Amino acid sequence: MKYRRGAGAERELIKMLEKAGFAVVRSAGSKKVDIVAGNGKVHLCIEVKSTREERLYFSREDYEKLVSFAGKFGAKPVIAVKFINNGWRFFLPESLEKSGKNYKVSLQTKNYLTFDEVIGRQRSLEGVVRGEV
Repeated sequence: MKYRRGAGAERELIKMLEKAGFAVVRSAGSKKVDIVAGNGKVHLCIEVKSTREERLYFSREDYEKLVSFAGKFGAKPVIAVKFINNGWRFFLPESLEKSGKNYKVSLQTKNYLTFDEVIGRQRSLEGVVRGEV
């Protein structure tokens, strides 16, 4: 059941990315990342998680695999979490809260991005202040 929910969330995010003009590859049974996507300007390596809970723990191993692969690939690493009944939240690895050996995200985590911010359609307020394009 957990795998099906996760795979369903991956397929939903793939459709969102394709609709936004991205070329997308899903890595079934992913060893490194779940989704690799790009549109010629923005390149993403995405680890997708789905939960019915208000919080989710992300293993240090998954964190390191995502950051390492994205670095080698030249893409932005992103953790995409589908909070069932609450929608999508997107996190950059450096914004995750350390919790023992793992990392934690929750509905209360403030440092998240919207889908439009992740794909570069909308800049964050911090990005505007820093003068990012």
